[in-house]
Amino acid sequence: MVFELLRDCFTPEDSTSGFDLLFQLCSHIARGHLPSPTARILGASWLLALEKYSGGVRLIAVGETLFCLVTRSISLQFRDAFAAHFEPWQFAVATRCGCETIVHGLQVTFDLHPDWLVLQIDIRNAFNTISREAIFRELRSAPGTLDPLFPFVHSFYS
Repeated sequence: MVFELLRDCFTPEDSTSGFDLLFQLCSHIARGHLPSPTARILGASWLLALEKYSGGVRLIAVGETLFCLVTRSISLQFRDAFAAHFEPWQFAVATRCGCETIVHGLQVTFDLHPDWLVLQIDIRNAFNTISREAIFRELRSAPGTLDPLFPFVHSFYS
């Protein structure tokens, strides 16, 4: 039902369909071919304030839908490159069963070392504590694998 509604919204009345235009826009975003003000708008997030059971507020950032669509597509396209570059320490981006791997790994670790414990901490604004220049250097140091992502990452995080 939803697909039919979406298809009807993009039914071409001229020679260029809405899907073609959407694909072109997503391609420009993925290649980092956007003016800086546009990249800032698409890279922005809505903040939702959720009340914690224990009191206080947890802020959740929700990304712009089109930006999320493009980043998801990129993460699928570069899945093998991410795995080759970040394994064995990366459990999030395009990793199958990443959370399950962490949980089962912890269970095995605690079976082997019952006297060990886990310290869970909540880091505030962790992304902004990392140098963006360091991120750019890391992308550039992975020629042929992650280097093609540089224009996209630079357009949103420079």
